[in-house]
Amino acid sequence: MIRKISMAFCLIVTILFIWVWHHQSQFNDHSRKGGFHLRNGELDQAVEVYTKAIKNKERTIFFTQEPSAYNNLGQAYLRKEEYASAIAAFHKALEMRPDAVGAYINLATAYLKQNLPDSAIESCEAAIQIAPNVAHIHYNLACAYALKNEDQKSIDSLQRAIDLDGQMWTFAKEERVFDRLRSHPIFSTEYE
Repeated sequence: MIRKISMAFCLIVTILFIWVWHHQSQFNDHSRKGGFHLRNGELDQAVEVYTKAIKNKERTIFFTQEPSAYNNLGQAYLRKEEYASAIAAFHKALEMRPDAVGAYINLATAYLKQNLPDSAIESCEAAIQIAPNVAHIHYNLACAYALKNEDQKSIDSLQRAIDLDGQMWTFAKEERVFDRLRSHPIFSTEYE
């Protein structure tokens, strides 16, 4: 009797292991494919395989929450200009991992694309509480303040972004939201 119970237990554990391993492998494969499609601008395919990855991750039973998959799905939607879907994906990533700075940055970007500066500012401020020295956060904050015509706050945030990463200057030179601020001395300075 004990032998039959032991064999049944081993069989159940083996089946469970195979189930989890299979779905985790599927998740990994779909995540890699999604990254490939996203890098190559194949956005519909990226959305499709990231969605499959998320479904497989949910079936692993253990460690079912993977915020990076939702963040990547949101990036694909963002690039497709499907902002409501992008925002939903970024919110899901943040539900799973409230300290996911990248999701806050992407969420702010989606809000900016929809001309929702107050929501973008809220996302940036939450991210600053977690990682105050990330240039992209301050850059998005500068864009949001510029949309609200809060010029000094925009300039201050842009200066902070450039101080953290000189590459932000390159973006600022091209960013149309700063067009009416071009007479400010920050735009006459060259940064490396």
